Amino acid sequence: MPMKRFALLSLLMCAASLWVAARDFASGADVSWATEMEADGCKFRTADGVETDIFALIKQTGMSAVRLRVWVNPTASGYGAWCDKADVLVKARRAHAAGLDLMIDFHYSDIFADPGRQDTPADWQGFTMQQVCDAIATHTSDVLTALKDCGISPRWVQVGNETNSGMVMDYGKIDWDKTGAARFANYATLSNAGYDAVKAVFPDAKVIVHLAGAHAPQWFFPDFKKAGGKFDIIGISHYPTEDEWESSVASHNFSNVNAEKYVKQAIASFDVPVMICETGFNVWKPALAQRVMIDLFNRMKAIDRCEGIFYWEPQVDGVWKPAYYSSVGWGAYSLGAFTTDGRPTKALDAFGGKTQPDDVFPASLSIMSTDGTTLLSTLLPVAGSAGVYSAKLCADEPWLNFLIADTENNTWYGSDPADKTLLSSAAGHWNLWIDSETTGTYDITVDLNTMHWSHSFSSAVSIVTADQSQSPALLYDLTGRRVHHPVRGNIYIVHKAATSGLIQY
Repeated sequence: MPMKRFALLSLLMCAASLWVAARDFASGADVSWATEMEADGCKFRTADGVETDIFALIKQTGMSAVRLRVWVNPTASGYGAWCDKADVLVKARRAHAAGLDLMIDFHYSDIFADPGRQDTPADWQGFTMQQVCDAIATHTSDVLTALKDCGISPRWVQVGNETNSGMVMDYGKIDWDKTGAARFANYATLSNAGYDAVKAVFPDAKVIVHLAGAHAPQWFFPDFKKAGGKFDIIGISHYPTEDEWESSVASHNFSNVNAEKYVKQAIASFDVPVMICETGFNVWKPALAQRVMIDLFNRMKAIDRCEGIFYWEPQVDGVWKPAYYSSVGWGAYSLGAFTTDGRPTKALDAFGGKTQPDDVFPASLSIMSTDGTTLLSTLLPVAGSAGVYSAKLCADEPWLNFLIADTENNTWYGSDPADKTLLSSAAGHWNLWIDSETTGTYDITVDLNTMHWSHSFSSAVSIVTADQSQSPALLYDLTGRRVHHPVRGNIYIVHKAATSGLIQY
């Protein structure tokens, strides 16, 4: 009997472990900008450069789903006819054809809705509260019925986007002049209008109430539930930052460690699954993004009732931006995960199941001319100092300008306009430069841990011409590496007796 019980227990444990391994953890992306980008001429390519459809490419990266936002009448906001019902249907059909699951994200606005902006659609201005409820129900039903008529059934539907402050302001504003559940009364009424409309068309769809910040559910949902609010899944946005992502300091809300803690707390407190509906990281630092995302995936996949992770607009390269952004003076979105030629970066490796990051630092860095065409020197790793690089650079002109390129990760560094010693890959960065009129050889040091660089004068230079019969005692190329067999026409650094300078063969 004891042996039989042991065998049965082993089988049960094995079955449980197989269930965890096979758990349906959604990995996806919000690619709502896709059709707008294509209209602007953007192309998308596989890692080896083959042009392909963005939805096929999303599937190829290992993702299983897409998220599409819905605006009521974006033309009325000045944005243009993107993310309206017709545009959403185009993208939904393409996603469905690629075999991807679908999340529909209703903003209940004519433009982006978030904690700081929940604009009432232009067509709903002046409505009574009941009329807004009816409008939410009608809009929700209209879009979902159109999807149903196309044979497409979304797995998840968000009723509102990052509704920390409420929705359809001021109709559904969370009223902080009141206390407890009374604060949420109007918001819950509007949210439930969306919930009920979803269930009327797709009874099996999971309805998400979505907040910004992994810490938000703990203060939001107790009173929302008391106010009668309905939801099947808690959705959160979690955007880890460079300075907090691996922190365990309690106040660091952009930490993966704390996101894990908050997700577990929300599941235990409210007895529903939790999903990260939005995440992203610095598009200019894909190697670090890879490390951050793998860490986030490993943490969330270990939580039984965490439903999945969606990257927000990964197909953006940090350069492209909607025409509307230019009209209102906004910059390009900088938390995408594609290169400027339309290829996915290693930031998306986690979506393909990768569980260990590559070495976060490249093998070398290149010092390039400001037009990006000429290699001036190569920065090599400093032994025993991961992420620190050094090189010798010949400044044959005063105030020499240059850039530093990480060719492995398609990242180009200049200086931060506010601090010339701080490296920056952001749009609008300045050139790096030798801060001196003195020409000569300079020692260049780059530290990718702190993102700082420095230079110091090494030796003055004089250019002389040598023929092949001349053989200097010590000869180096412009990267500082010893050369034993000089090539005619090249320029080298020469150290001979007490003399140093440049010599041309």
